[in-house]
Amino acid sequence: MPILKYAKPVVVLFWLLVALNVLVPFAEPWAMRLNGLALIIVLAHVLEMLLFHRRLQAQSQPWLACGQVLLFGFFHLRTLR
Repeated sequence: MPILKYAKPVVVLFWLLVALNVLVPFAEPWAMRLNGLALIIVLAHVLEMLLFHRRLQAQSQPWLACGQVLLFGFFHLRTLR
C-alpha cells in the first residue's frame, strides 16, 4: 500500500512532538492528552517487543531492531523477515 510508506515519517514527527511537549509543555488539555497517548503507544510497542522477541533476536543487530520497534512499532515489524 502506498500510504504505508508515509507511516514511519509520521511516527517520527509524532515522537518529535512528544519530545517538544516534554521540553516546552503545550497548553492544557493538549499536553496531558499527548503525554497520555505517548504512554499508551510506548506500552503497546513494549508489548510488541515481548511478543516478537524471538524474531527480533534473530536479526543481525537485535538491539537495533528492538530500538526501531520501540520507535515505529508495527511499521518496523512488517519489514522483518
